[in-house]
Parts: sequence; C-alpha cells; structure tokens
Amino acid sequence: MFIKKNLTALVISCLIMAYSSGADAFTCRDAQGNKLNSGNITGSLNVYVNIDPILQTDKVMVVNLSNSISCLNNAPGSRNDMVRLAVGSAYGGVLDNFIGTLRYYNYEYNFPLRYETSSVNITEGYYTPWRVQLFLTPISTASGVVIRQGRLIAKLVMRQVGSNISDGGNIHTATFTWNIYANNNVVVPTGGCDVSSRNVAVRLPDYPGTAAVPLTVHCAKDQRVAYYLTGTTTDTASTLFANTSSSNPAKGIGVQLSNNKGVIATNKRISLGTVGTGPVSLGLTTSYARTSGQVVAGDVQSVIGVTFVYE
Repeated sequence: MFIKKNLTALVISCLIMAYSSGADAFTCRDAQGNKLNSGNITGSLNVYVNIDPILQTDKVMVVNLSNSISCLNNAPGSRNDMVRLAVGSAYGGVLDNFIGTLRYYNYEYNFPLRYETSSVNITEGYYTPWRVQLFLTPISTASGVVIRQGRLIAKLVMRQVGSNISDGGNIHTATFTWNIYANNNVVVPTGGCDVSSRNVAVRLPDYPGTAAVPLTVHCAKDQRVAYYLTGTTTDTASTLFANTSSSNPAKGIGVQLSNNKGVIATNKRISLGTVGTGPVSLGLTTSYARTSGQVVAGDVQSVIGVTFVYE
C-alpha cells in the first residue's frame, strides 16, 4: 500500500509539470540564436543580415529573411500559431523613401504595408525559415543606393495569435518587432539594370599609353539603354577631362575617353542598343590628351561619371 500511494503521487506530479497555458507556445530566433517568445506578449530584436541584391524583372530583391529568422510551434499538435505581418512594416534608414514589394510565403504585398498580410499557421515543432523577402521597385536605369554596415534598412511587425487546436479557445496574442540592419557594405541597385562595378579605377601606363575601361551593363529584361559621360572638361568640345590630381600633378595633360567611333564628349548620349541579361561592354578606352601649356611630368587623375538612361 505504501508503494502504491507513492506511485499515485508521482503520476500527479508529472501531469502538473506537463501542463502549459499556451502563452509561451511560439518562439522565433535569429541566425545568432537570439530569441523572442510569445510568453512575453511583446518583444523586439535587432537582426543583422547579409544583403546580396538580386536584379529581377521589374524589381530588385534586397534581402531574403528566411536565411536569418526562423520560428517554431512549442506545442505542436495542440496549438495553432497564426502569424502575419502588420501595418508599420516598412523600409527605414537610407531606404526610408523607397517603395517595393513584400513576399510573404506565396503572396506579395505593396511595401510599406497598408494592411495586414494573410496569416500563416506555424505548426512545426522545430525551427523553420520565416519566408519573407523584401524587394525594391526600380526608379531609374542603373543607379544604386549605398548601404553601410550597421545601418537600419527595414522594420517588420509580426503578429502571432495562438489557440487550441481542439476547440479554438485559450487564445493568446503576441507582437514581435524585427529591426533589420545591414551586416555588410553594399550598393543596392535601384534600377532595372545594373553595372559590373560602380567605382572603376583604370591605371594608365606611362605617356602616351592607353587602357581599356572594364565596364559592362546588364538588365533583368531586354531594354534599350544609352549612356553619357559627365565630369570637368577644359576644352570647348567637352572631350578633354581635367587633371584633378592634388599630389604632384602633371601639367599640360588631361584624359579622354573614346569608343570605336572616336573621342566621346560629355552629355552626349551613346546608344548601346538592346541590353538583356548578358553583360554588354561599353567598349571604352582611356588615354592621355594634351591641354594648353608646356608638358610637365607628374601624376594624372580624372574623375568621370557614366550615367545610364533608357531609350
């Protein structure tokens, strides 16, 4: 009899330990293991993500958060965890004035959000990727915005509603705010086309040598594209770029850019024809050019801008 009473007490104790209210039945974490749990009702977390922009047709993917945030149902089989994104989710920081698209699982929404997304039931009892992707809407041909490491790019407001599977009761809600920060320095394209490099340094050999400019452009879909040059010039034809070197500058020498048709003047549109997904070279060559006055040896440096436009 003594043994039987102890066994009964033990069973009762185990049942009490296994009971849960469901309030803490939903958890998310970032790639570093930092967690938010629904038992706290509200919570926020700064998430640092690697940004690797991908140019797509009519949009640019900025970040795929399924690589950085994952969630689980702490009571699979007994609780539903309905999760959606709420108004207040928007780009921030250097992207504050941009608009785009949010892809939430299989549905797309205008971003910033003007209304809540549909809910997704998180039923897995193990961490699964939170399938959220952010896109920018192109606003130019081949421009870009610089994002520095550690800068805020977006804020996402997650709403979770938990309830019993059996009767729909024992409802509990929680709100998580995810502050998304860049984990790397990157230039995000803001156009339908992109270039092989946004800062091309070309080293000329000794005078009178020439050098090719390794610059190409590609687009997410076929587009007719042209470009033009900008910069400080010293001649009336606007073809001779000034030497801006501040360290032992050469005198009587500047720089010119040319293609297979000859020297190119500033602000003159040069058509590249139809540009698709494959890289198209601008076919540029840089060379020295005489300015006025006597030539004196020294350093030569010119800063030349290339701007792309649709035709």
